[in-house]
Amino acid sequence: MIDMLDARATISGRKRPPAGAGAPPQSSADKALAVLEAIARTQGGTFGVTQVATEVGVPKSTAHRLLKTLESHGFVGRSGARYCVGGSFFRLVEAVRWSEFGELRDAAPRPLSILFERADAIAVHLAVLRGTDVLYLDKVTKPAGTRLPSRVGGRFPASCTALGKVLLAHSSRAAVLRVVENPMARATPYSVVQRRQFVEQLEAARTAGYAVECEEACHGTVCVAAPVLQHGAAVAAVSLCIPTLALGSAAERRLGSLGRLVSDAAHQVGELLPAS
Repeated sequence: MIDMLDARATISGRKRPPAGAGAPPQSSADKALAVLEAIARTQGGTFGVTQVATEVGVPKSTAHRLLKTLESHGFVGRSGARYCVGGSFFRLVEAVRWSEFGELRDAAPRPLSILFERADAIAVHLAVLRGTDVLYLDKVTKPAGTRLPSRVGGRFPASCTALGKVLLAHSSRAAVLRVVENPMARATPYSVVQRRQFVEQLEAARTAGYAVECEEACHGTVCVAAPVLQHGAAVAAVSLCIPTLALGSAAERRLGSLGRLVSDAAHQVGELLPAS
């Protein structure tokens, strides 16, 4: 069990390093993978060379060369003068079941579906912690529902999400420090960026068994998340999202009820995982 108070004391006097943009990809492999990530963010749309060059941070000539290479391997297709996702992505999707997250994805669908209906949620998620981000493994949402900044395979700053907070609340001191020793992301004006306040939220999440995030990742939504535990360690987390207005006047009681629902779902996912 990590000592959150000790983590808070350790970081309280630490100076933040200056913020700076991430370095552009250097190797050919880095650039090709960055292009694949940019393609995935189109979520089924088409894209042009200029768009890819801008997102990846490379010259148009380099983006064009990378796209042609990916096209030759089937990861990129053509739609007129523009590009689209290629058929090779389908083989990768099929291979997900054998990935390091395959067992989690196999265990999650039924508990997530039940949670979605019981909570009358606009979305439920399954995610893991990767560095300072959460990585979304699964998502259930209504067709044409509220637009959320989450997608399967996508990442989002852990400090802005209930998923990230509850995962960090059950993580090592080193994992917490990786998040708080650098400037924390501000996805909305409500995102918590003060280190002391953030660590206090982690303490509260560990005590309650679930974490709450109110409009810190997306305007108009509240998320509640609980950890999927194995042998006392959080291997993933489950969250539900509802409209902020749905909290009503008895917000604290409503959040407690949602916390129990999401905790039950997370427990069910953990029970369905193979014993390790």
